[in-house]
Amino acid sequence: MTAGQLRDIGESFLAEAMEYNDLPALAIGVTMGEEEWIGAAGVRDVTTHEPLEPGDIFHCASVSKLFTSMAVMKLAEAGVIRLSDRLTELLPDLRFRDPRAERIRIDQMLSHTSGLGDVEDYRWAEALTAETALSDYVHSGEVLELPLLWAPGEDGFRYSNIAYEILGHLVAVKSSEFTGGRPLSYEDFIGEFLLEPAGMGNSTMKTFERFARGEKNLAKPHEKATDRRIVPAAHYPYTRSHAPSSTLTSNAADLLKWARMHMDGMGGKGGSAILSSSGYEQIRREYARVPNNGEQMGLGWFMRKQKGYQLCGHEGTDDGFRASLWICPEAGTGIAVLSNLSGAPVKRLNKKLFDRIIPPRR
Repeated sequence: MTAGQLRDIGESFLAEAMEYNDLPALAIGVTMGEEEWIGAAGVRDVTTHEPLEPGDIFHCASVSKLFTSMAVMKLAEAGVIRLSDRLTELLPDLRFRDPRAERIRIDQMLSHTSGLGDVEDYRWAEALTAETALSDYVHSGEVLELPLLWAPGEDGFRYSNIAYEILGHLVAVKSSEFTGGRPLSYEDFIGEFLLEPAGMGNSTMKTFERFARGEKNLAKPHEKATDRRIVPAAHYPYTRSHAPSSTLTSNAADLLKWARMHMDGMGGKGGSAILSSSGYEQIRREYARVPNNGEQMGLGWFMRKQKGYQLCGHEGTDDGFRASLWICPEAGTGIAVLSNLSGAPVKRLNKKLFDRIIPPRR
């Protein structure tokens, strides 16, 4: 497909998506072979009517987990940890009330099969920015007193943000072993060893620093009122307590850089890939079936079939934002869809655009 063809399809699709879905704004990025297209439509903020630009920044919610899982894989490939290690052996100060938690392995946490439950209240209104916020949360009763849903090793799948907060804390605790004695916060580890190598200069986990700088290109969060009007959400979904599961802010262009890096690795091309070929094989192994949607769970990445191709990716859902990032190494294609509205159908749009640009596999 030529650059012109991709642009024409993308612009037509973006206009159609805005016409048939009641959204404040939508940003879409597509990388396909050597070509790339990024488009934006709508407004950053319904109260100011500022038009959305292609480079504007979105809260990406659980797409953040892809970065946490890759940070854990970096530690594993460096020999700092093993995926088969038990969590409480690596972090002995975590004293869970449920004794079965002593059997939780790192690979089970990455694949949402550990038996850990999920966060009940993110407390976005608190917007905690202290360096200790993540550690404080991981050591809180909300985490340590939570009963497991099943014993580790039993069959089960439960999406767990708590598991990823703990994994992010593990990254911070073990960072000095990775760097040769230099301790880093979770967010700084992600920035130095993932965002920077990928060339993602417009991305960060420390969104509070964007607020402090007064950055103007942040898409604002929105929701639907009871009368179906689009209104501003009460809070921007940010606190350092939930950085590993939720706080990446990025734009379509940067997410496509992340997509290309991993497509190189999964396709065996090397290039900018951050894991070994065996590491990429590990993360794409099926560890669980995801109930109700036909997808499989790898290590941090969801997997599905579409038009005869294998895709890997992740969705993001938070108050006021939706994000969807999927890659297909076999077709050399990555698609990012971002919206600043709770419940925006970004996954459906991602799938529909893939159908439009990729012919059925023979």
